[in-house]
Amino acid sequence: MGLSLDIKRLYALAGLFFICCLAAVYFDLLVLLAAPAVLALLWLTITKPKLTLYFLACATPLSVHLIDERVSTINISLPTEPLIILLFIGVVFKAFSARKLLIPEVTTMLSLLVLADFSWLVITAITSSIPVVSVKYVLMKSWYIVVFYFLLSRYFQNHSMIKKYLWCLIISVIVLTLYTLYHHAAGGFSREYAYTAMRPFLPDHGMYAACISFIVPILFVFALHGNSLGYGKIVRIVCALLFVYMVLAVALSFTRASWLSLAISLLFYILFLVNVRLKHILMIGALAVTVIFVNRDSLLVYLSRNKKESDDNIENHLQSVSNVTSDPSNLERLNRWSSAMRLWEEKPLMGWGPGTYTFQYGQFQLPHEMTIISTNAGTLGGVHSEYLRPLAESGIFGLILYIAFVLYTFVLGFKHQRVLEGSSKYLSLAAFLGLITYFTHGVINNYTEFDKIAVPLYSFLAILTAIEVAYQHDQKDSKE
Repeated sequence: MGLSLDIKRLYALAGLFFICCLAAVYFDLLVLLAAPAVLALLWLTITKPKLTLYFLACATPLSVHLIDERVSTINISLPTEPLIILLFIGVVFKAFSARKLLIPEVTTMLSLLVLADFSWLVITAITSSIPVVSVKYVLMKSWYIVVFYFLLSRYFQNHSMIKKYLWCLIISVIVLTLYTLYHHAAGGFSREYAYTAMRPFLPDHGMYAACISFIVPILFVFALHGNSLGYGKIVRIVCALLFVYMVLAVALSFTRASWLSLAISLLFYILFLVNVRLKHILMIGALAVTVIFVNRDSLLVYLSRNKKESDDNIENHLQSVSNVTSDPSNLERLNRWSSAMRLWEEKPLMGWGPGTYTFQYGQFQLPHEMTIISTNAGTLGGVHSEYLRPLAESGIFGLILYIAFVLYTFVLGFKHQRVLEGSSKYLSLAAFLGLITYFTHGVINNYTEFDKIAVPLYSFLAILTAIEVAYQHDQKDSKE
């Protein structure tokens, strides 16, 4: 009996692999031995995108960055980024070959704002002061938006996939914190060791805290409202215990911005419970800004009296947030922010180009604003603000579009808590509270060029969009 065609193909592939192995050994090209694994991964990425997305959710917190020293704001993460790029190419090719781009996920208001913000990035990249850096930055932004926002917003129509995806992310982050706390314990949980205990997975404690803060509200919502999501008592108890553990992990990161972000996320949860409307919050916020502006001189005098600096004492470390006279970290942020404003004043409309702040701010520093951690070349990090970055790099319209995108996210989050019920309501709540942690953290840090932040950020936005698309579809059906 003759061999079947499939068996013949299997033997042929096995023979080809054997020949490749012999050639790799003979020509001392041992890297070719990895070819089967690479080809298998490529096949999985193309044929099973859902499984690839689950893998990326698991792998992202534990990926390792290979920094290009010549272009320090552009980095490669392994094993995640090559897979993201493959998915990006596949999605773009399929979208154009299908000739159907006006799908519901693209035409929601949040999607239009994301696209408007990205379109302005493309325009300002054309006029960039360093075109190579800006083009790389725009490409990086594009694959995160396409894969983790638009592709996931389509798949997240299925609530089961949302929950599985979130659990992949949760489990991976917990592994990351276990690794970090193990190394942190070797240094007696001191602040000094907290800054490097997460390496090589993340470069510093700020990004680590921002990354793990995303999932703290997820566990909080799962613990309190898990019954509406189909979780039993045991799962909710586990989520409650993990929530306490993750709060401890954030506290031991010694990252003041993340401490405040969790507090603000909790505040918004309380506001939801008492049914406070977003317009009232915006009115109170506008009033607070006005009062601060009117009393800015007396406020600066008060802040100048605070001499608490960052140290191992958590109470002192938290109080040092308002120290603008002697804390090097705070003073350096003020230096970066001032430089960003001067960059904007130089090019107010188009900015200096996406991703260029790190390479340009050095010349805009003033000697009396520089600190012991400043450099004349201005090569140590970014602007430390997600809000000032678009202002300096993409001009006034860049800032307006980014703020519009953030504000509409709040509009959508508040709307869902008002009009939705059941699993949709609480999945939206979990994602929205997670986003609040980064929108708050982003006031004094900027990390969206890194996969550790970009993946959960756009994934959580995709959850809101998927739920909004389903809600609009249901409203349309009810009218017909």
